[in-house]
Amino acid sequence: MKEVTKKALVSAAGILMTISLVGCGANSKSQSTETAPDAAAAVESGSTDVPPEAASKLHLKGGDAFPNFEATNISNDETVTNEVFKKNKVTVLSFWFNGCTSCVKEMPLLQELSDKYKDQGVSVLGVNAEAGFTDDAKKEGQDILSKQGITYDNIAFNSKSDANQVIEGLTAFPTTMVIDQDGKLVGDPITGGLNKLEGSELLKRVDEALAKAKDN
Repeated sequence: MKEVTKKALVSAAGILMTISLVGCGANSKSQSTETAPDAAAAVESGSTDVPPEAASKLHLKGGDAFPNFEATNISNDETVTNEVFKKNKVTVLSFWFNGCTSCVKEMPLLQELSDKYKDQGVSVLGVNAEAGFTDDAKKEGQDILSKQGITYDNIAFNSKSDANQVIEGLTAFPTTMVIDQDGKLVGDPITGGLNKLEGSELLKRVDEALAKAKDN
């Protein structure tokens, strides 16, 4: 068994706390919302305040560079790094965890986005918040993807990766980030699950990023 470092344990604890506090769903009027019972005291209805427990974590906003990371594709164990941003004109990062029903519910719409735009240089990349820490969580995540018929890649940040601070700083699940070729966020993170693809803020961001993308 590999030795689990103190940094990895701290990161795992922080992510688990984020999941329990934030729960599944955001306080968004345009997206489907669902707040976990544990999060009710921490996230008041209609509030977008960052939970105090996450205040020291990394909260990205439009124009920020996504931190360097090393991750594992949870379906084939291939290594994925920030280089993925350079390979695509636009990368859509969708943060989710296994017990989040809103996260799972929006997966078919993200698959639709992937199928529709993959030939235009757009890649959808799911980020499972739990799968990097236990084999059971990884297996559960794999089963969810299989049942939903998801073919776009899903990754888990390595347990010692600084990018886990992004997950620890999230205020809702699912959260979606649109990343350009330079690894920078196009607009602020989008919180809450998709109800539809056409006319959504996500699709507008993708089209905006595509219009500005350089030809490879």
